[in-house]
Amino acid sequence: MAKEINIPNALSSIRILTIPVISLLILHANARNYPILIAVVFFSILLDFFDGFLARKLAQETELGKILDPIADKLMVLCIILALIIKSDFPIWLGIAIFLRDFLILLASLIMSKKEKKIRPSILIGKITFAALCVLLLAFIVDLSPNLHFPLVKRYIIVLNVGFLAWSWIEYYTLYKKEKNAEQI
Repeated sequence: MAKEINIPNALSSIRILTIPVISLLILHANARNYPILIAVVFFSILLDFFDGFLARKLAQETELGKILDPIADKLMVLCIILALIIKSDFPIWLGIAIFLRDFLILLASLIMSKKEKKIRPSILIGKITFAALCVLLLAFIVDLSPNLHFPLVKRYIIVLNVGFLAWSWIEYYTLYKKEKNAEQI
């Protein structure tokens, strides 16, 4: 267990602790706390980058990290989307699609990890989709500013995200089916 406690996992844990702060700042966004919101969001994004980077660079990839990082990602997305649906014009249908995709991927991952007794890392399209989701959420967060509004940019980013969501869903589903078929042989 001592090997599981390392800098990358600590950064993922800190990132999880930023989630309620970001959510509350979104729900109470105003001109006064807007700079704090942006700072905390960028701090969390940096933590996300550095936890993965340091895990690879320091050869500190752990089973706990393989669980903690995606959980932090999914919790962050879930909580920010809920806050944005309440506070802004974030489309409810898109939030439902994102939640459903993440839930199904998580469920399939749990089923596969129970059978294999190991945790698989995210696939490339999953990471790209998460990055696109971050851009989407950031666009809606920036749009909370009383001085900035760019509805056309948000629509473009929504369309882009729908494409990545569909692509990643297909890739994860294909991977799951291959694993399922391989175990039946």
